[in-house]
Amino acid sequence: MKKIILLLVFVELVQLVSASHYIVGIVNDALDGENANGKEVVLWNPAKGIDDNLTDVIGPSGNSGTDNVYMIDCELLSSGCKVGDEMRAQVLKENNYLSYWVNLSVTGAGYDIAPNMTLNSIPNATLLSPINYENESDETTFVCSASDFDGLSNVTLYGNWSEWHANETIEVTGTYNETTFIKNLSEGKYVWGCLVTDNLSISNFSENYTLTIDRTSPAINEVSVNESYVCGDVYVRVNCSAQDAFTDINSVTIEAISPSMTKNYSTSFNGVYYSDIFVNETGIWKFNCIANDSAGNLANLTSSELIDYYEGIDLTIDWINFSNYNPLESQPVIIEAEVHNNGCSASGSFLAGFYKNGLDEQINGNQTLSIAARSNQTVNVTWTSEIGTTTFYVVADIEDSVIESDESNNEANKSLSVGAWQNFYGNISLDKLLGNNQSLNITLWENLTNLQGNVFVADIESDVEWLNLQAIGRDKFGNPAGNDFSDIDSLLGMTSFNDSIYNLFTDSGTPKQTDSFLVHQKVIDEVAVVNSTDNTNFLTGILWDMSDDFDGEYSQEDGEDLVFAAKINQNSPGAYGTYDYEIKIPVRLREYKSPDTSDVYLYYDLK
Repeated sequence: MKKIILLLVFVELVQLVSASHYIVGIVNDALDGENANGKEVVLWNPAKGIDDNLTDVIGPSGNSGTDNVYMIDCELLSSGCKVGDEMRAQVLKENNYLSYWVNLSVTGAGYDIAPNMTLNSIPNATLLSPINYENESDETTFVCSASDFDGLSNVTLYGNWSEWHANETIEVTGTYNETTFIKNLSEGKYVWGCLVTDNLSISNFSENYTLTIDRTSPAINEVSVNESYVCGDVYVRVNCSAQDAFTDINSVTIEAISPSMTKNYSTSFNGVYYSDIFVNETGIWKFNCIANDSAGNLANLTSSELIDYYEGIDLTIDWINFSNYNPLESQPVIIEAEVHNNGCSASGSFLAGFYKNGLDEQINGNQTLSIAARSNQTVNVTWTSEIGTTTFYVVADIEDSVIESDESNNEANKSLSVGAWQNFYGNISLDKLLGNNQSLNITLWENLTNLQGNVFVADIESDVEWLNLQAIGRDKFGNPAGNDFSDIDSLLGMTSFNDSIYNLFTDSGTPKQTDSFLVHQKVIDEVAVVNSTDNTNFLTGILWDMSDDFDGEYSQEDGEDLVFAAKINQNSPGAYGTYDYEIKIPVRLREYKSPDTSDVYLYYDLK
């Protein structure tokens, strides 16, 4: 205020000796600290145009002789000035500094004071993300920070991904903004920056940053170990050769995969990346090299196997195989096993043997073996298959004559199941004439094209009363009898089988599926059935003979005759081709009654 008062005194004195009309104003320094002194102010009449203008230097070197003050005689304009004229003043642009213009009206006072002006601040541009020399592999998010005391107008992203150019401009407001640009660039190395413009159209560039886009994983040429095998607890050196075409390798890790766990190790570099790893567990080791580049791309490669053997002797059973995994009863099966010496010393002679269902029943006696260090030997026996599930045991060093690093791993076992069921299938071709001695009630079957009826199988000793058959699972009065299925298993010795009658035909004693059979013109309902093989064209059911009964239901005590039944389904596809019937029976049905334990009878009943 003191500046203005002094100026007014000066103006009044000048006007006593002159007809001048001064426009006086103050220009404040820029908020960023730039001094207004020395800058120029231009004055003009907007109605006459800016070409007719006057200027003055702000501060001591100008007309006012006072800091931050300018003083211009508007009478010196070519068009002069008079009361009522509108005048306009503005700081001229110098090194990107200027001001907003201000307006004032000429009065009759002989001088006028213009509204204050403030020197603008140059906008500031800063790059926030990605940081300089960043390596990226995905879509890139560019972030520019912009600030200006006088207000922001827009921010422009520049880059050289298609020569150096303004890539995108985003309008902004306020005095501070963080502006985001998202770009999907191809692989390569780029330079980028931001241009910030304020409301006075003053612009300022940020510094430029460098960015590399790398979407290619590092190349791992080889992962090697300095030993082909080891004995006992030792260190091995794992080498990994890794390079990256676009950026630097950021890190390389060696993942050690032991028989029981996985552990990561950092690496050193001496032309290749390497790590010295303590191998302290017998068995197979692998080493996985994991390389990351600076853009976050990952690659990995696994070494070949390294085996850590015991320092002494260690006998193990590596595998057990069967020559036939689906044998029929009484077929010969070769049981083969591979015995390993996982130690670094020869075993010397020892005994090995095969057993079944525990270690009390040996198969074909002992076998003598001698296995060199880090070697194996195959042994075998032949076994005649038996119905049911048999578990086989193979034991190395039966007499514990070999001193081993681990005495607990000399035994292995494997089970084999022999099915308890046998399938029969075939065609029925008939040309028969039946009648009584008076030639009455004559029935003719002559290779019918729509043949109907049933096929039955029973033990050879069974004397079936065909008109007295009932469904297994029903008593003689037709009521449910859930114990029938387990009773049959007990009589046939099948209770422990996975494919027992109970397991195959029922769900906890209740038949899984039932059907009706017409036997000798009598309908038998609620017959428990299963698929004879692998499709639904042929079903097998179970019947019992009530003529043998003494307690009103099928029971172990009475041991009534059993009949397995299947309907004829002419020319239908089954498991073994196309035919008329397919039926499954338990193999031990032949042993249901004595003395014959080898044969069953096949019957048929035609409608």
